Amino acid sequence: MHQLIYSLFFLCYSSENQENGFLHISAQQNIFNSVSRMKVLIQHLLLLLSCCYFVHGTSQGALKDACDSMVPVHQAIPQTGTLPFQITLDKTSYNGSDVVAVTLVKNATNQFKGYLIQARNQDGTKIPGFELIQNSKFLQCDNPNDAVTHTEASGKDSVTFIFTAPATSRGNITIFATAVESKDIFWVKIPSETIVDMASTGASPTILPNVVAVTFAVVYLFKY
Repeated sequence: MHQLIYSLFFLCYSSENQENGFLHISAQQNIFNSVSRMKVLIQHLLLLLSCCYFVHGTSQGALKDACDSMVPVHQAIPQTGTLPFQITLDKTSYNGSDVVAVTLVKNATNQFKGYLIQARNQDGTKIPGFELIQNSKFLQCDNPNDAVTHTEASGKDSVTFIFTAPATSRGNITIFATAVESKDIFWVKIPSETIVDMASTGASPTILPNVVAVTFAVVYLFKY
């Protein structure tokens, strides 16, 4: 790059001084100094641009490139093995428009700095329904509120979001999370328990307990 810039400067200066029949040594020195300063300027500019991209891609949340794979644009390989984070739910079944509390929480000492959380049915379709909390934003992958991510990179023990289930049957739903500990250390698509669609199964949360109670009553009567 700097050789190309030097050549351009040299040609400009040469054409300017051809009428005089010579090129001053001082002019060559000026060209060299200008090229050196420009080289330093370009290096600083590239460094600034890379820093801006890092801030936008990590500390201010996931990029839309991560919508489908949920892999951060960090140029690193996701971690495998034992998960230091998990997703907990306050209910594992839903009827129309039920509200589910979704928590991404650490299992050990590891804190996470960034996250991307989505709900998907068994077909892989992203299901909207999240509500924002402090220092979060929607990523808006396929729908306005089908993915949430962080807006700052402080260490976190947990985050809890409210997810409102679909008003109509969309099948069983799983919450997935990507948790970022650092630029090079992150876990992708941590799954929750399945949230069972009671409408699609034809069941009701009260049916099973009632069946069990009736069964015990019948057994008791026949026994005694």
